Amino acid sequence: MTTATETNVTHDSWRTVRIEVLDRVESLPSLSSVVVEFLELARREYFTAKDFENVLSKDQALVARLLKVANSGLYGRSRTIHSIPEAVVLIGLESLKKIVFAVSAEGLTRRRLDNYPYHPDHGFWVHSLGMGHVARVLADASPAANLRGEEAFVAGLLHDVGKLVIDEFLEFDGRNPVTREQERAAVGLDHAELGGFILRQWNLPESITCCVLHHHDPSAAAGWVLGATVLSLAEEISGCWGLGHEDPVDLSMDLPVERFRPFLDRLGIPEDKWGQVVWEIQQNMSGLAGLFESDPVHI
Repeated sequence: MTTATETNVTHDSWRTVRIEVLDRVESLPSLSSVVVEFLELARREYFTAKDFENVLSKDQALVARLLKVANSGLYGRSRTIHSIPEAVVLIGLESLKKIVFAVSAEGLTRRRLDNYPYHPDHGFWVHSLGMGHVARVLADASPAANLRGEEAFVAGLLHDVGKLVIDEFLEFDGRNPVTREQERAAVGLDHAELGGFILRQWNLPESITCCVLHHHDPSAAAGWVLGATVLSLAEEISGCWGLGHEDPVDLSMDLPVERFRPFLDRLGIPEDKWGQVVWEIQQNMSGLAGLFESDPVHI
């Protein structure tokens, strides 16, 4: 097991972290190793559908979901899809990435948190998956960010993973926001610090781990400042729309460029492109229910 001193988390609170917290981290369902392999494969300049088959075939849950989506009404097809390469060609690489990452984290993000004010009907899942989509669009739109789109998606998806552990040590009613100070008082770490530790335990790339660790304080992210800024901006947008907190989510709520100008300046996103970025986010968000749910989720 990685020790606290090996995490690159220098907060003094590591000296007082409750031992039960580390036990809870060990008991979390691990993220599929396919995610790391998939990220590495997606970075290659050249790859084939067969390459993806070699990776995806290691996780039968992913294969089952992939074939289910390929044979759903989302795609026009003239025959039943039976193989991974056929499904990859039909669905396309971008949708395939979303399915892989979302299904791999489903066991974590589908959980209900009792002490945080998420909507009881899959609120944490909606917030996590929505953050992945928002972060991905922002990373792709930024000419300055050094976080790839698929890495941004995973970082957004897992940015609040520390809450899964901290929730067990809180004693709130789930109606009011939980501050990072309250988290530290409960377990010795806030959710971002604990999230960075968890992702390092899972051997995720530093690009993802560091951005999750510093998504509330991007300036401390060293070489990944802009990547952490992407997550920070995604949080602001998610907050405006109440992702995971309101049901149904109103994606028509205006996002005035003036409110986000400091973020856009840092990320190099021109103000006159903001409307297009918001539209792309809305398009990605509107397809969430159709792609990933096993139970109806309204978003």
